[in-house]
Amino acid sequence: MSAAQQQNEPATLCLHAELLPHIRHITLYVSPPAAVRSQNVRPDICLSDSRRAITVSLPPPHDDVIDTIKLPARVNEASRLALSVAGQRATDPQNRGLDQQEHSFRMQIDDGDDSLLSREEHMDSFVPWTATDMTSCARVRCYHCRNIFLDSYVPCGAGAEDKDIQGWVWKDLPSGNWAEMMDFWHCHKPDPHEGHDHVNDAAAEDPNATIKGYGAANQVVATAGTVLVDVATFLIKDSDCRGLKQVETKSTTTSTEVQMGLCCENCNSLVGIEDTVADGWRLFKTSLSVSKQLSKGGCEDPEWESHPLEVIVAAQLLELIERESARRFVLHCGQGDGLLIWVFNPDMRYSNSSSDHSIAAQRAMKILFQNVVDVDGMLHPDRGKASSLSLEELRLPSSVLSVISETLESRNKMLPKSAREFREWKVGIMHRHDRTKSVKKLP
Repeated sequence: MSAAQQQNEPATLCLHAELLPHIRHITLYVSPPAAVRSQNVRPDICLSDSRRAITVSLPPPHDDVIDTIKLPARVNEASRLALSVAGQRATDPQNRGLDQQEHSFRMQIDDGDDSLLSREEHMDSFVPWTATDMTSCARVRCYHCRNIFLDSYVPCGAGAEDKDIQGWVWKDLPSGNWAEMMDFWHCHKPDPHEGHDHVNDAAAEDPNATIKGYGAANQVVATAGTVLVDVATFLIKDSDCRGLKQVETKSTTTSTEVQMGLCCENCNSLVGIEDTVADGWRLFKTSLSVSKQLSKGGCEDPEWESHPLEVIVAAQLLELIERESARRFVLHCGQGDGLLIWVFNPDMRYSNSSSDHSIAAQRAMKILFQNVVDVDGMLHPDRGKASSLSLEELRLPSSVLSVISETLESRNKMLPKSAREFREWKVGIMHRHDRTKSVKKLP
């Protein structure tokens, strides 16, 4: 940046605070404006009376530069003394001596603070729009153009009269490895009929396997009037949907892979795929908005809500971490290139003073990422080449992958310069679902 550009740039502070719950510390970064970095100006840092906020200002003649952020947790009283002395200077080793001055401070969390991340949350607390979040009169529409796909009060096939009265039934799908677990249990469960003749084993089969659905032959199938919910999609019977058209899609990474996509008839955006195994349609949560309220006689349009794309993708990553115990993933859309990401910290809280950031602390994941040119070569290396056994893949619609890539890049620029890279990785942040926060309301 030239000297003229620095003079014309508004003088603003960059404040960033990260909670490290395992060591019970908050790391605070303070980056002075570019115009004063070479002047060795030491910022004045003041901890609020509640010890939950930090105010940073510059001494004269830059005393008009001031900013405040809320901390992710309350710090102890000893932090006030730590902030009164000079902070440790965090300078990029490659640019040491240049005007890349930053200050960093560490503050210890107060022992009595109750805002630290709970370790006893429900296992699906990171999933947006579970079955328990929905109502029988909930409606689903396209996020982009408001075209309604699922309307409780529009007849859709047989039994419409009963559905108009009862509304939709919402059910959560089990974990992604549920089928393998049930197959293993079914084949290896202890025989309750000891002493029985083996010839009659088939007749002595546990009847609950069929009734309760854990038999080896059972599988999830879409049912009319019922919406099955998993981490990223709604599984619906095709006869219950409207406003969708089927479009054949083909992957460039695998020439034989052909899949039926579901596009909005109004705006032509991809909103789902056909699931032939479950005999239904899967609608992507990333392409939908939902209304849980009943519209009163059509005179008043109920509130609609949606979740950011990154929150839904973060839920998919967290579910894969729980299920596969992996931390490295390849994100792609079947078109050759993609993102290699490493979920460095799956649960953190941070605050930032950037203009597009909420004043409150955000719950997020710290992500290390790289661009990948040949996804197929990374997932399926040639014979003789090393492969990573701990690498999982997550396939996303191309529009979603593009948004995730842009989000990680913009969050990387939001971080202090000394925290933007880790070895060969770029550092980014991806927000995750927080049930204490309200979802985005739409008109």
